[in-house]
Amino acid sequence: MASACTGSAERPAVLSVAARNLRCPRSQMDTVLNRETPQVREYLVGCEFAYTKVHCSGTGCVPAKPRPPCFGGGCFEEDPITLEWTLEEPASPRDLNRPRD
Repeated sequence: MASACTGSAERPAVLSVAARNLRCPRSQMDTVLNRETPQVREYLVGCEFAYTKVHCSGTGCVPAKPRPPCFGGGCFEEDPITLEWTLEEPASPRDLNRPRD
């Protein structure tokens, strides 16, 4: 059963994208609007104890990218508007060895 928050026009596109990652019939998928920014709507779609995230914007719907792992050069931060992951680069190579506060 879909949430009332899920846009009826967007729901088929959300389910189509989610179906690539989930192994169940679309009729068994539950969809809910998780969060919304001025540019992106993030939906959670789940079935049979599994879920996936789908991002929709004016250009369509795509699978949400997973959070990249941290590494020696730093960690990725999520842009609060686009929900894209960006690497916070240090100001200089010396900053790589400096402990974080």
